[in-house]
Amino acid sequence: MLDFEKVVENLVRTRNLEREDILNVFKAVVEDAVKKYYNTNVEFQMGKEMKVIVYKKVVRKVNDPANEISIQEAKKYDFQAIEGSEVKVPIPLENLPRAVVYRIRDKFLEKLKDREKQIILMDFSKRIGQIVRGKVQRINKKDNSVILAIERSDAEGKLSLNEMLPSEFEKIKQGETKKAVIIGIDEKEKYVLLSRTHPDFLKKLLEEEIAEILDGTVEIKQVARIPGKRSKVAVFSRETRIDPVAVVVGIKGTRLNPIQKELEGEKIDIVKWDPDIIKFSVNALQNPHIITAYKLEDKIYVVVEDEHIGEVKGSEGLNVILASKLIGKDIVILGLLEYSKPKNVVTIIEIQKQFPVSVVELLRNNGLYSFNEEPTLASLYNIGLDEKTALKLIEFIEEKLNE
Repeated sequence: MLDFEKVVENLVRTRNLEREDILNVFKAVVEDAVKKYYNTNVEFQMGKEMKVIVYKKVVRKVNDPANEISIQEAKKYDFQAIEGSEVKVPIPLENLPRAVVYRIRDKFLEKLKDREKQIILMDFSKRIGQIVRGKVQRINKKDNSVILAIERSDAEGKLSLNEMLPSEFEKIKQGETKKAVIIGIDEKEKYVLLSRTHPDFLKKLLEEEIAEILDGTVEIKQVARIPGKRSKVAVFSRETRIDPVAVVVGIKGTRLNPIQKELEGEKIDIVKWDPDIIKFSVNALQNPHIITAYKLEDKIYVVVEDEHIGEVKGSEGLNVILASKLIGKDIVILGLLEYSKPKNVVTIIEIQKQFPVSVVELLRNNGLYSFNEEPTLASLYNIGLDEKTALKLIEFIEEKLNE
């Protein structure tokens, strides 16, 4: 008989499996195959002599040899056996019917492959958010998906249609290499689930391309995408001497070129993140024609000259849609003609009626577009206002808030 120990040793050495995994799979397969053949409860004993223990009913006359045993034979295994009782009958593995042996062999190999895939998937489940590369192995026209052979692994990755860039499925070719980010695993189909449209894909591409992001000098705070069209990325640096936007963009946008190429020409806006939601909103819109901005309830209102509304919203409204996704709140664009003073807020529009342009520009340049409470004297000093002007501004804001 085949030396099972050597078989196990060889499997441990050549496959990504532990000895315990192999033995557990073999035991389960043997018990299942024998149980189906004999249609009774079985046990499998592993050792130097591997045996299957079959439960047989003791009868006077045997009509079903697979499940019944005569009293005379039963007493060989249990001297107390009587008619109607059950006895445990050991059957050496090599004595099993040929059909059972073939079933065990085939199922064992099948289950080992399943277990290997399960272990590989468990490893990939710990790598969600990472980028992998894979060669296109199969293109499934039936469900519009692509199966990739992931590099440096035995795993297969699946790109569904909604995880590919627009028109990418029509152009994809068998054998070409694709990058994608891991977003999950499919335990049923044994696939690593991949995406090229997820915000994390862009984030990881930036980490790969921009050394200052990878080393932590610049931090990516938020990513918003409309895949294949446009995206916005909010960046931040704790080092005040560093302009995080300039670092990421590079000279004439050269650092973003390889990423845009990977994303089929997707336009990438890099904006400066700010903990102040108003400043962050204005930064996200990236438009010089913003007059003022303020928060009312759970929305951000941005006021612009009427002739610039379309420009601020962007083609197909993408600029304001992405800016809203980036900051996590709806941004409403208002024309100056539509604007009326909001309750409990004082904006630059009210301030510019009473203060010189130099004061208004100083406020705007420091992101102070509106006030829903009195500013402190220190905060106005910090932006360069003199004491007299600062006190006058505080008094004006207090008066307007109390109206």
